[in-house]
Amino acid sequence: MKTQEIVVKKVKAWLEAEGKPYQWLADELGLSKGMVGHLLSGNRVLQPQYVEQIAKLMDTQVVDLLRDESREKGLLTVHLRGTISNRRSKRELDSLLFAIEDYIGLNDQVN
Repeated sequence: MKTQEIVVKKVKAWLEAEGKPYQWLADELGLSKGMVGHLLSGNRVLQPQYVEQIAKLMDTQVVDLLRDESREKGLLTVHLRGTISNRRSKRELDSLLFAIEDYIGLNDQVN
């Protein structure tokens, strides 16, 4: 998911949870309601200064607003086609899997 989509999704959910309309956000950002509508529909790019202002309004950090939690919910999976035909292939695949797990820090999460 693109960063713009992540931020827009979180902002929309927050506005709904707080019971705040687009007009409120527009007033806080110094924009028109129409412009906020365009920003939250993805028709316009959400500029960094607005992301910072929105994070402050939401009482969160910018990094948290940009974080994609959907990637953190589950482990990544790889689907291989075919079969491993010999022991050497099996060892090489195991070595590759270990390198991937080490790189992404999976061992740190498990322990």
